Amino acid sequence: MSLNVLKKEFDSRFEGQPRFFKSPGRINLIGDHTDYNDGFVMPAAINRYAQLAVSFNTVKRLNVRSIDLNEILEIDLNQLQAKAKSSWENYFIGVLSIFGERGIKLKGVDCVFTSDIPVGAGLSSSAAITCCFAFALNEMFEAGFTKNELVDIAQQTEHRFAQVMCGNMDQTASVFGKVGQVFKFDCRSRETSFHSLNLNDSSLLLVDTKVKHALAETAYNTRREECEAAVKLIQQSYPEVSSLRDAEYHMINEVGLKDNLKLRAEFVIEENDRVTKAELCLDQNDLDGLGELMWESHKGLSQKYKVSCPELDFIVQHTKNLSYIKGARMMGGGFGGCCILLIQSSAIMGFKELITTPFTKAFDAQPEFYQFELVDGTQEYS
Repeated sequence: MSLNVLKKEFDSRFEGQPRFFKSPGRINLIGDHTDYNDGFVMPAAINRYAQLAVSFNTVKRLNVRSIDLNEILEIDLNQLQAKAKSSWENYFIGVLSIFGERGIKLKGVDCVFTSDIPVGAGLSSSAAITCCFAFALNEMFEAGFTKNELVDIAQQTEHRFAQVMCGNMDQTASVFGKVGQVFKFDCRSRETSFHSLNLNDSSLLLVDTKVKHALAETAYNTRREECEAAVKLIQQSYPEVSSLRDAEYHMINEVGLKDNLKLRAEFVIEENDRVTKAELCLDQNDLDGLGELMWESHKGLSQKYKVSCPELDFIVQHTKNLSYIKGARMMGGGFGGCCILLIQSSAIMGFKELITTPFTKAFDAQPEFYQFELVDGTQEYS
């Protein structure tokens, strides 16, 4: 959506001169469900955006208009409590409420927003919204929060207002993204290591299953609880282990982890190792090696972490015998959303035709395909 359209919509509903902000969605090349285990991930910001027009008002209310949903939120500043239902409204209520908790004297805010990040596709549409609104408020209130603090505010909004106990990868990618680069991110120390993505004659392609995952209503939070339970058992013998990031294979066997807890812990250890190996593959321009790690990641997510679904497995399985595809994996929280493929650029059109017919026949739905560029993170624009 153009800036002029966003401004026109704002002017039709509110007074004042708005400022404009945008925050990107993200991909994750490898490293899923490791973020809330203090592990490693490898995301990048992409050119799909949440866009906001924002100004102050004098009526001590938060007024937010969603262009895409044709809905509006109107709430007094002294009633900034989460809505009972899962709703986009909670992202705005939560961010503003947490600003108040952190000592910012609140003013009324008028906002119009839109987003071209597909909802439920695993591209972090909610993180883009929360990061964008947090960034906007930080600039407008002159609050002085660092980018890491804005990431914390956005993450806490997900935890407390959306009831999704996510890690900090999505928000970090949205805020810190750099054009043309992916980055290895240490979710504990917050250390970042940026790498240019040199794909030569290959491309990254997203295949959206169109299965929408509502993470707060799925087993996402259960997976986090299982990981925490595994850590507590390991700590009985290894008190230095504060998260599965610190765990090693021999610990799993020695403390006798069983069934789901054993599988979850094994996956996190293996996935962290894959991210570290993927970093080396990027530095060595080893796309074949990177692709193999992607296959392994999907197998672990599907069989050990059990966050895939039939549609995701179908797409990945149908790519394995195609010489022009180097790797494929589900991406994001799971239970739906997208697969990410490392594919020969010249073969993209043919693959789309090849996969659409059998997928539609099997699931009575058509997949959608996204190509993208890697972009800078959250920013004000004009």
